[in-house]
Amino acid sequence: MCYIKMARIPAILSFILLSGPLPAQESPKPFLTYPGPVGDYLKRIQQGRQAHSFDASVRFGQWQEKARGALVELTGLRQMEKDLGDFTPKIRLGQAEKTNESFTRALCSIETEPGMVIPFYLLIPKDANPAQPLPLLLCPHGHDKLGLHSYAGAFKDETHRKTVLEKEGDIGAQASRRGFVVIAPATRGLAEEVLVPDPKGRHGNRPCRAQLIHCLLGGRTAIAERVWDIQRLLDWAEKHPLIDPKRIVMTGNSGGGVLTAYTAAIDTRIKVAIPSCSFTSVTSKEGFIFHCDCCLVPKLRNWGDWKELGGLVAPRHLLIVHGVSDGLHHRPTVDKLGGQLKNIFKAAGTPNNTELEWGNSGHRFYPSLMWPFIEKALAKKK
Repeated sequence: MCYIKMARIPAILSFILLSGPLPAQESPKPFLTYPGPVGDYLKRIQQGRQAHSFDASVRFGQWQEKARGALVELTGLRQMEKDLGDFTPKIRLGQAEKTNESFTRALCSIETEPGMVIPFYLLIPKDANPAQPLPLLLCPHGHDKLGLHSYAGAFKDETHRKTVLEKEGDIGAQASRRGFVVIAPATRGLAEEVLVPDPKGRHGNRPCRAQLIHCLLGGRTAIAERVWDIQRLLDWAEKHPLIDPKRIVMTGNSGGGVLTAYTAAIDTRIKVAIPSCSFTSVTSKEGFIFHCDCCLVPKLRNWGDWKELGGLVAPRHLLIVHGVSDGLHHRPTVDKLGGQLKNIFKAAGTPNNTELEWGNSGHRFYPSLMWPFIEKALAKKK
């Protein structure tokens, strides 16, 4: 940081005034460019109707109610609720591992719909006491086939351990050391245990895209399936004697961040949401789509954009974290979105409940930015 002595300020101001106006700032560089006709076409079709775009003239609660209901419908989650309303999820708790850590770790599972068994790690501090329920961290992963093992610190080998720890990716283990109960679930379509195969490479040898295509045929989206799985875990977790249902935090990096954003927008049981390296507008102004195919919600631009997604989290707590050298995202686009969210949270009466932070590296977690925000948010919940 550069400090200027107060005695020098008048001289500096005089220099600026005598030197005339400062040069205009350069316009932010585009994320990329498309050929003219294609670019014009993309801008035209991707604008959408924005039917639930935030409107400050409408009562905030009324806007949220309508926008949230429409989002649940649009993702296909409502269809899943209708189709699976009679199904009772089944939990299977595993044996807690003996570790040298301050917490126990057990590999468990939940059947969220017929035949769909989602494994998850349950981490519990060894000094947990039902008389003093603990906060819960839910941490779904992104495009990492070993994601739940990475987040829980259950490393497969030394290479896996080194790779994860170099980027501080054991976010669940970190949380449990801090006194959280942790659920680190497999993300459907992304974890090795719950992949949707892509026979003959019809979908580009990409299981996550295969999941999306099958979902669309059934009136769902991959996002709906993933949110559904998290909600079933929440149903179980909020009744757990060691968990305080008023202090539920959710975070994930990349695709796990996308899932965090959608879940927090839809389900108000999430009190603090921290989508990492994921929270941005659907497209750049040139029409580039930022997220993976499997994150697609058809007709989303007719609904709104990610500023509305974030607005549905208000007045709860939302921290957006990105890396300055993350080539998957575009800082000017994210910065603009952060400003829009500040205005929406201001309309909700909680302008300080959302922040945008930039880490000094790439596509990864930034715990040093996350934990202070979490601690401050949860302190208000006690």
